[in-house]
Amino acid sequence: MKHLIYSLLLVAFCGWSFELSAQNEKPSYCDELPVTYSKGASRNSRPSLPKFSTTPTIEYKVQVAILRNTDPREYPFHEDLVARHRPCEEVWVIESRESFTSRSEALKLQNKLRNLGYNGAYLIEMVGYR
Repeated sequence: MKHLIYSLLLVAFCGWSFELSAQNEKPSYCDELPVTYSKGASRNSRPSLPKFSTTPTIEYKVQVAILRNTDPREYPFHEDLVARHRPCEEVWVIESRESFTSRSEALKLQNKLRNLGYNGAYLIEMVGYR
């Protein structure tokens, strides 16, 4: 019975440490930033970006927190929120699950979240493509 308990603890510890190490690893693109399309980059060095028949539109999300060195699974956030990991910055961003094309709809969610205790809730502006 002791051996079974020790074995289960060892497996649980190994899985937990593997999860932590995988979360702390940065993707290679964080260190190998691409050449930008600035005056220092040659036009012939990179193929142009593909073209699509989309239209850029302004969208809004509500952010409530940015967590560094903290796992978002340790906190019970509201169901309208989602945690997104940004590996290069090594942070978790807690933001609205949905993005809004209407600023007034985003402001409604911001006010709802502030009334629930997320006093630091603020709007972020994004460019979406339709």
